[in-house]
Amino acid sequence: MSVIIVGGGPVGLIASIALSHQKIPHKLFERYPGTSIHPKAVGLNQRTLEVFRSLGLEEAVTAAAAPAHSHSKTAWYTSLDPEDSRREIFTRDAWGGGIYGPEYSEFSPCRITVLPQIRLEPILLERARKLNPRGIFHGAEVMHVQEFRDHVEVTVLHGETETDVQKHDASYVIASDGGRSVGQMLGMGMSGERDVMAMASAHIKAPLSLCHPDPDVLITWFIDPAKGGSINTGYLYHVGPYNNNSNNKGNIEDEEEEEEEEEEWMFACAINPTDPEKFDANSMMNRLRETLKAPVNLEQRIQLLSVSHWVVSSIVADRFRSETGRVFLVGDAAHRVPPWGALGLNTGIQDVQNLVWKIAFAIDDMKSETSTRFNVLLDSYEEERRPVALHVAETSLSNLRNHALAMDRALGIDPTQPAEANVASLNAYLDPAHPDHPRLRTAVLEAQKVLDSEFHAPGIETGWFYPSVDKYGRGDQSGGQVKKNGEFDIFNYHPSAIPGHHLPHFWVTRDGVRKSVRDLLMMDRFVVLAKHPRWEMLRDSAYGEVELVFLDGKNGNWLDEGDKWRTLSQSEDSGALLVRPDGIIAWDMDLHLMSPEYFEKVLYREVLQMG
Repeated sequence: MSVIIVGGGPVGLIASIALSHQKIPHKLFERYPGTSIHPKAVGLNQRTLEVFRSLGLEEAVTAAAAPAHSHSKTAWYTSLDPEDSRREIFTRDAWGGGIYGPEYSEFSPCRITVLPQIRLEPILLERARKLNPRGIFHGAEVMHVQEFRDHVEVTVLHGETETDVQKHDASYVIASDGGRSVGQMLGMGMSGERDVMAMASAHIKAPLSLCHPDPDVLITWFIDPAKGGSINTGYLYHVGPYNNNSNNKGNIEDEEEEEEEEEEWMFACAINPTDPEKFDANSMMNRLRETLKAPVNLEQRIQLLSVSHWVVSSIVADRFRSETGRVFLVGDAAHRVPPWGALGLNTGIQDVQNLVWKIAFAIDDMKSETSTRFNVLLDSYEEERRPVALHVAETSLSNLRNHALAMDRALGIDPTQPAEANVASLNAYLDPAHPDHPRLRTAVLEAQKVLDSEFHAPGIETGWFYPSVDKYGRGDQSGGQVKKNGEFDIFNYHPSAIPGHHLPHFWVTRDGVRKSVRDLLMMDRFVVLAKHPRWEMLRDSAYGEVELVFLDGKNGNWLDEGDKWRTLSQSEDSGALLVRPDGIIAWDMDLHLMSPEYFEKVLYREVLQMG
């Protein structure tokens, strides 16, 4: 009764940590010898930080992360040339920063965080090894996976020869191995748009903060009209390391100089997929020079750490659970999406949050009898997460296309027209005295509304939900994240107690301690949140699978300090909410229709879907 995790990136490591918290024996196999050497994903949204918070990781992650101000904006520039007084095209607030700060603080006890994967993975690996010191294996490549009715057999190459091959058995496999997916071994195909765009990236070390005009900008989008627009020109973002130590001692000037020398950045640009010439070190350095236009003294200090080529796709697995039912796909093994919007890694970590508690219930059930009573519950992983992945893939692809079209079109830049025409149009925008400037400025402001889906979209970041949990169709027409026209609202987050939605955040207090109501949830059981004392009738229900938490502030109970409960429960103090271990509302309950017997019937038959 154990689990095997294939893949040791952030998603696989979070799966390991979550399984350890559930006391489920497991092994993790990662083909590479250590953590990622490339920065990769950088943005962690509020729902992901809540997962870290529940696993005791939030403090370590935020301590290593970028300062909040440094990712509060995004901007478009012609270059970083300090001699060019008109280099700034447009700057806006983004990712819960600036004007969006108060709004986002209402959604969650956590804030959006920036920590590149190259710095995140060591933190997760350290915790995973601490919790499971003999179960994390690097340099271990999974060669074959075979499912049986009652277990899975995984063949692993632990070295370089046939004598290093070992076979391992488990009850379930969680595949988080991305493009080298176990899913391919089992014939679990992927659908969507492949090879949308070819990209090249450069990981560099350079003191670019000395010439970047705004320390609050995370991503800088360059627009060279002669190259036909923004993505063709490239974009740049800082990937640390971050000096968050407020107790530094010594010479401040020496420390600042040392920090500048250690600065790392990522630069990326689109390339022609039919062009046989790819960037090597020399051509990438030339591209960096002509795009950044940094002062010569800084340009000479640029160190090229690596160059990589990658292809943008937007694809989702046709199945998230194998036909035999013993293998589950998570993260990039289940969905690979464009990075515009920073939804990929976040979606993968949230896959794990949905899956692990269900596996824990199924494995716990096996301890008493070999059973398939939780088979339908395990099926619900795909039923719930695949629609989210499809929506994320669609949104991310739309973000990519909108980014190129909206801003460039607003500036009058088109890769199909002569470079001279593009240059003239951008110059008109940059010149307030030009007769076309007001029209172009208005067009850019309108373009930013389109780009909100990438830079200000708490609906898709925080508000995704599971319609299948809403057994009685309360949200079928409208309510929660569904607008009156039936569309999902990606631009706004609507806290809702409709089943299938994330338990809304509000603050509770007890004995001088203040917590988010989400901090009261438990990973290994359901929680009933209530105020009316008659809900005590459920205290001994469900054989320890449910915890009863009162929010009335009496007898040592937590107090709903903002009286948010009345709005959420929609039945004043007599309502109650049954919340799953992953924070999803499973049932909004009516006291007048409740009895312990009825509660257990609904819990087992409808919520846990036990056979």
